[in-house]
Amino acid sequence: MSSPRPNSWAAILLLPLLLVFAFPVLGADEDDEYVPDVTARVVRISLLSGDVQVRRGAEEQTWERATLNLPLVEGDELVTGPSARVEVQFDRDSYVRLDENSTLKFTTVRDEGIALSVPQGTISLRVLSFKKSKEFFEIDAPSTTVSVEKPGMYRIDSGDVQSPEIRVTVTEGGQARIYSDNSGFTLNNGRSAKLFLSGNLAGEWETSDAARYADSFDRWVMDRESVVAKLLKNSYYDRYYDRDIYGAEDLNGYGDWIYTRDYGYVWRPYRNSLSSYSNWSPYRYGHWRWVPFYGWTWVNDEPWGWATYHYGRWVWYNNYWIWSPYASYRWRRSWWRPAMVSIVTWNGSVCWYPLSYYDRYYDYNRRFRRGNRNPRNNNPPVNPNPIPPVNPNPSPNNDARITRSQTPPFQRIPPGAVVSVDERDFGRGLSKYKTPPLETSRSILTRKIDENQSPPILPDYKSLDGKVSREIRIEQPRLPKVDTVKTGATERKPGVSMDEDLKKERILGNRNPVNTKREPNESPGIIVNPNSDTRKTGAVNRPTTKQDDGNTRQNNPTVNQGPVRDTGAVKRDNRDSEKTKRIPSQETRTPPIYTPQPRTDTKEQPKQDERRTQPMPRPKETPTPPVYTPQPRREEPRQQPVPRVEPRQQPTPRVEPRQQPQPRQPESKPQPKQSESKSKQPESKPDNRRTNPKDN
Repeated sequence: MSSPRPNSWAAILLLPLLLVFAFPVLGADEDDEYVPDVTARVVRISLLSGDVQVRRGAEEQTWERATLNLPLVEGDELVTGPSARVEVQFDRDSYVRLDENSTLKFTTVRDEGIALSVPQGTISLRVLSFKKSKEFFEIDAPSTTVSVEKPGMYRIDSGDVQSPEIRVTVTEGGQARIYSDNSGFTLNNGRSAKLFLSGNLAGEWETSDAARYADSFDRWVMDRESVVAKLLKNSYYDRYYDRDIYGAEDLNGYGDWIYTRDYGYVWRPYRNSLSSYSNWSPYRYGHWRWVPFYGWTWVNDEPWGWATYHYGRWVWYNNYWIWSPYASYRWRRSWWRPAMVSIVTWNGSVCWYPLSYYDRYYDYNRRFRRGNRNPRNNNPPVNPNPIPPVNPNPSPNNDARITRSQTPPFQRIPPGAVVSVDERDFGRGLSKYKTPPLETSRSILTRKIDENQSPPILPDYKSLDGKVSREIRIEQPRLPKVDTVKTGATERKPGVSMDEDLKKERILGNRNPVNTKREPNESPGIIVNPNSDTRKTGAVNRPTTKQDDGNTRQNNPTVNQGPVRDTGAVKRDNRDSEKTKRIPSQETRTPPIYTPQPRTDTKEQPKQDERRTQPMPRPKETPTPPVYTPQPRREEPRQQPVPRVEPRQQPTPRVEPRQQPQPRQPESKPQPKQSESKSKQPESKPDNRRTNPKDN
């Protein structure tokens, strides 16, 4: 009975290894390390209203009309007109929204990071998930660079071309590092900074509360935030599809997810989602556009079609179209594709139909690249630890897959799914596509798809000679006058983050920062002991000064925190400072407060032994220390303010006439007359007595 125990424990220990080796069979295959020829990162327009135009980076003079679900790549530029707004989605967790009369250029759009340029207008950036150590997100404004440090919301107001200032606002828990031409600082959550670009305050900034600058654009952004949050809450990321298939959250309100034994979990659109389209089938309602790096790309009309037309496969199942996020060939990463279709030319027409679940990807644009298979050479590294969905779609064995892939397409795709257009009209505009005759469709579907066969000959974008429908190409574009506006704190290198270089140059002065990390046993607080070296001062590690013969000192670079101002009208000579050095002499007296010395009288010498054992009392007749000599000088300023107080007391008698309106009485006036009469009477009496004859 004891013998089966070792076998059971061995089975338990080997179970993880068996699952690891079984994963390529169940979830992936020999194409697990597949990397396509072009891997340029693509973003999309997820919402727009009003007149929005786009200028392609490859064709500087080509302006197109923006539309919903339009792909955008590195080098493109967006311009909004009056009362126009647009939302751009970078991935599942990043959105950029533009206000009216704004310009946005995609300087760098790669997996390593994103760099945008805003020469004029207002944009709002929302980042839900961000790790500074793995990627970067930077925005260049006029003479300013904003580097995102944490997830949050960021608003940049660049103003117009002649605006002397810009404003940067950080909310929703974000944090940004802002650089100007000569300085840099950190802007925390809930704060707004105004940076001055010209004038006497050029290079300076002012910070304030972010809530003071809310407007209608902020209200529109918050409305979109609530809609996006609801879509992401009801999405099925990491369950039915991975996070590389961004935009799949739009499928929530247009269909439901069902389980099939052959394809796993698939999405089936509602009937009312297709009722507005006559004879609907995949890749029928939309148009072809030329996108740099990739070539001809399908732009769908359905509002939910971004993920379903650039990832996975459409499958005809039980007389109904369903969409699978993956094909039978499973790769470690879901790569974006211009269109999951097969294109053939037939009797002067260009025909296409959806790729089957068992078909490999067919690159119909590879003839445009020829030797230059990766224009930007920006192959992103494959994620070594992918997060597979909880319910991955089943992957059949190789024999069954090869057998089904060798069957003609007409056994898996209905003839009505074939769409055609005349070769002269391909890529020129929103022409009405048609369904070829039934016999022609069957003849097209009888051809087996071979990835090694030469791709069809499609017209090049330059061969169209600008003869494109006005619904796509704009003859009189809204040219923004931003060519003379310099964006960014320094010249940007494509595909490289400028944050660390700017931090070291503009903030630290090309020196290493001080290590502010505390030891595990070190407690925070104020260091009481001034002689301790545990508390460091300064923002950088200041090198020790070197002296030559005790006279000269080595000049060190200073930390750039703002504009440097010269002090003094003339440059002083270093020799002047040497003259002011005081040479200590014997005549200098030490203040008694530092080294008190008792009197050295001969009569009191025997008492010194007693003072050594007992605390020495302060002598009563000691002379006044030098620190008290300034007392007579302090008395003089006390006497000076006395006459100055008198004019302050003068206003008091001015109030008396206002308080004595009562003494207006008739009795007060005769009083002085009575006194005068009394004074005159004694003078008259002696005169009368002298003139009396009886007295004589």
